[in-house]
Amino acid sequence: MSHGLAQVFSKSVASGVTLSSSYDLGRAFTKVYLEVPTMASSDIFIQASSDNSTFRRVMIDKGNTSTTHATFSIASAVSQRMVPIPAGFRYYKVETSSGTTDIVTTYNLIVSD
Repeated sequence: MSHGLAQVFSKSVASGVTLSSSYDLGRAFTKVYLEVPTMASSDIFIQASSDNSTFRRVMIDKGNTSTTHATFSIASAVSQRMVPIPAGFRYYKVETSSGTTDIVTTYNLIVSD
C-alpha cells in the first residue's frame, strides 16, 4: 500500500457568504481533513458532489441509535483544529450556518491516501 504526500486545497469565503466555491481534488482520497480557522458562532457543514454540479450535505452513520444517520457538522466551538471529514468524494464545498462579518475566511482541505 502506498502512502502519498499530503496535498492542501484552499478556498476563501468572503464576508457575508455562507458557501465556498467548489474544491476539485482531482480524484477521491481516503483521508480528508478540514483545517478549521478561528470561528465565531457558525457551524460548518460539508457538501459533496459526484459531478461538480449538484452538491448535497454529507450524512454520516451514527451507529446503533434510533436515528441511524445525521448530517455531518462541525460545531462552532471547534476552532483552530484539524477535523477529519467524510472521504471518498472528488468535489467538496464548505458551508457555514451564518456568514462572517468584515473578514475573509480561508478553509483548507488536506488530503492523502
